[in-house]
Amino acid sequence: MAWWIRFTAGCTLALSGLVTPGSGAWAQNVQIAALTDVSFGTIASVATNRTASQTLCVYSGVTNYTIRATGSGSSGAFTIGIAGNSAAQLPYTVQWASTGSQTTGTQLIAGQGSRFTPNPLNLVCSLGSLLASSASLIVTLPATNLSAALAGNYTGTLSLMVSPN
Repeated sequence: MAWWIRFTAGCTLALSGLVTPGSGAWAQNVQIAALTDVSFGTIASVATNRTASQTLCVYSGVTNYTIRATGSGSSGAFTIGIAGNSAAQLPYTVQWASTGSQTTGTQLIAGQGSRFTPNPLNLVCSLGSLLASSASLIVTLPATNLSAALAGNYTGTLSLMVSPN
């Protein structure tokens, strides 16, 4: 039996509220680029974790940056679901690494910011992500959650906000 699970995360960047009075627009000190949707396709086996990672560019004109991830589940939880079926929800995990091409990283907690130090390719990202890979986003559907999944087309949204600090 094949499990039809498809996860599409429309990742967005929100930079609201990052203007510091008297110091100019802090939002111009950070950028995120090369972020793409995540798709797991058809999942035929629920015996192992399914992980999708991608390399992207994060530029920070200050020493560190904070990533805050929010899912489309209740209270911003990292869950995907089948439209019209509130019982069909699958939790997923999100990790972040401040270097490109990683398959593991720091576990993110929905709605809470995690602070990172940019890697040396950070500056290249400020030039329009020209061949740069300064961070990794890793999304995992744990096997323990997959084994309880109903067959169907699962979707959800993962929003990322990067801020300077």
